Amino acid sequence: MRTVVWSLGIGAAVLLVLLAVGWLFPYRALRLALWFVTHSVYWLRVSGREHVPARGGALLVCNHVRYLDWLLLLAAHGRFLRLVVIAGWTQQWGVRHLLKWAGVIAIDGSVGVRGLVRAMRQARTCLERGELVCLFAEGLVLPGGLSLSFPRQFQRIARKSRTVIIPVCLDQTLGSLFVVQGGRLRWRWPLTLPFPAYVTFGEPLPPGTPPGEVRQALQLLSARAAVGRSQRLKPPHRRFVRIAARRPFRSCLLDSTRPERLSYAHTLAATLCAVKIFRPLLGDTPMVGVWLPSSMGSAFANITLAMLGKTAVNLNYTSSPEVIQSALRQCGIRHVLTSRRFTERMKLVPGPGVELIYFEDLAPRFTRWMRLSRWLAVVFLPGWFLEYVVLRLGRHRLDDLATVVFSSGSTGEPKGIMLSHRNIAANIESMIQAVSLRPSDRALGVLPFFHSFGYTVTLWAPLQVGASVLYHPDPRQAKEIGELCRKYRCSLYLSTATFLRFCLRKCQADDFRTLRILICGAEKLPVSLAQEFERKFGVLPMEGYGCTELSPVASTNLPDLEVQGIRQISNKLGTVGQPIPGVAARIVHPETRAPLPIGAEGLLLIYGGNVMVGYLNRPELTRAVIQDGWYVTGDMGRLDEDGFLTLTGRLSRFAKCGGEMVPLEKIEELLHDILGTSERVCAVTCVPDEARGERLVVLYVPQEGVQVRQWCQQLSNRGLPNLWLPSERDFHPVAELPVLGSGKLNLQGVKEMALALTQKEVIK
Repeated sequence: MRTVVWSLGIGAAVLLVLLAVGWLFPYRALRLALWFVTHSVYWLRVSGREHVPARGGALLVCNHVRYLDWLLLLAAHGRFLRLVVIAGWTQQWGVRHLLKWAGVIAIDGSVGVRGLVRAMRQARTCLERGELVCLFAEGLVLPGGLSLSFPRQFQRIARKSRTVIIPVCLDQTLGSLFVVQGGRLRWRWPLTLPFPAYVTFGEPLPPGTPPGEVRQALQLLSARAAVGRSQRLKPPHRRFVRIAARRPFRSCLLDSTRPERLSYAHTLAATLCAVKIFRPLLGDTPMVGVWLPSSMGSAFANITLAMLGKTAVNLNYTSSPEVIQSALRQCGIRHVLTSRRFTERMKLVPGPGVELIYFEDLAPRFTRWMRLSRWLAVVFLPGWFLEYVVLRLGRHRLDDLATVVFSSGSTGEPKGIMLSHRNIAANIESMIQAVSLRPSDRALGVLPFFHSFGYTVTLWAPLQVGASVLYHPDPRQAKEIGELCRKYRCSLYLSTATFLRFCLRKCQADDFRTLRILICGAEKLPVSLAQEFERKFGVLPMEGYGCTELSPVASTNLPDLEVQGIRQISNKLGTVGQPIPGVAARIVHPETRAPLPIGAEGLLLIYGGNVMVGYLNRPELTRAVIQDGWYVTGDMGRLDEDGFLTLTGRLSRFAKCGGEMVPLEKIEELLHDILGTSERVCAVTCVPDEARGERLVVLYVPQEGVQVRQWCQQLSNRGLPNLWLPSERDFHPVAELPVLGSGKLNLQGVKEMALALTQKEVIK
């Protein structure tokens, strides 16, 4: 009994001593607590510490992070660090004391501009005293509507300061452990322990560096850090095995055409069966074609091919037979996986030497015992055993080809774009950080897998975090898609502007209420269309940007985050958002390739681990578009000081009239704006002209009450240069505008149609 009393007394004394030390030295106590957290809950890796001066002041600029995640910065360096954060939600019980111990500089938005001025003055004073001050590169809106952009914050602190500026990148490759639900900050259970986090300090920038250049340096630091750590990634199919073994009973795949819901255990078990059956059938052929729509069967086919070490080539069933046969020849494909039911609707003529393997013919080989034994293996065997022993995936490398995606052909002959497992995994890692993809999410997968957004975002991305996917084979069936979204409570939906127009006409007002994020890509999202969609459904579509060569996502708008009246700006209508983590964007002169200042229009380059391997069998073309790791997109655009990217058109979609570059997409946008419609009713292209070199041609679908002469007059009233104005005789009515299977405008078809119409005029 005496021993117990002594033990309790000693324990109480130790606790009192610890509390006293924490009270007297709160910052050191907090650092000690963070040390334990970053060596247990988190797996923190820090690089570039040598760039932070051992003494003297320095202004650190960190990327956008989620609320309390910035506490990890305190554990990343030994020096005392002052963090500039917003008050408001930080006044919650417990958080207030934590921030006080951390010595943060809080911006009190409740008192308006005075709170901002007071905090900025305090930050400058700390810099002058030789302390480290950290500012976050994010725009904010305070209570009362006070807008606080990053350049404004930066200039108020850095003005008259002669301290160096150090970019800092904080990455959490599986997203944040903190999420906002119902306007409140919540903690979520980590997907894995320890939870990976990385802090990278960049090379110092000289005093007086403009805020736009600081943000550019921060983007490039993020991209280089992601490329540097990409060796730690796993190919997506190998990570899927680990997730399935860890969470076997979570929902995985759903299909609108099938009644069953497959768990991760059932999905991996079925894949194990398919691997056994397909291995002898496919032999040593490196590439295998897939002729299937967005469906559970197509997902199985792609996952199985990845497990077999094959490169999947999802064929575009909306293309002509000549294009399909060209793709098969380029890849040397001898086998195509398909189903009889689908080929009855979409006939495939593969040409000589290509065997069609039908799923229905192989179904009897999937015996009950085979399925049961594989399911038991997934449930009871550890993930590493399934990965290395059962499936023998240890030899599958990041640089192996995952897929070859053929371009849509919107600007000419399709090209085979080679994407490695590293490309796909790096892009998914960036998306997880950007949209905070979580196991509770359910994606609505309607884009086909021959579309790179469908392949990466609706096939592999959910499988990396334990989320689920609902597939539907036809993205044009808006009524059915709306009903499915409401019935299955989907939270993520990736679409195009064309398909959103179908939804506006056919869906009910509450069909999309459960969506957390709706992102549109592949074509421009008109602001009027986004606003009309939000008015009807209560969900604002966000425009993103990417292309197949970028695996495919490069940037996106995201919903603004708001907690306790403080709103972080993540969306600007009319832009394609900010580059996602791990991706850098640069604007250069189209001819000299010299970097252009912030706000200037030029050619867009993208850098990151998502940049493709290259074009299949076209090394010269690959060298032309990948220069020092930067992909030359061919898109024209500009970056603003907040890092948002605005596209102004394709370099190839400029006409050269009288020596002046005329943006065709800009003319299209103005013509639609005059009509006040969100529907695509016209397309602008150019044809050769002896006098000017090229002249503009407008193809339009006739609209009731629209007169071409009045249309032209209203366009000229917009103050455009004369060379930008198409003449009345160059407006040609057509029954419909040519589009691709993805919903994008078929630019090659528009060009050919315009040439045919103008040649008819010449003959007349």
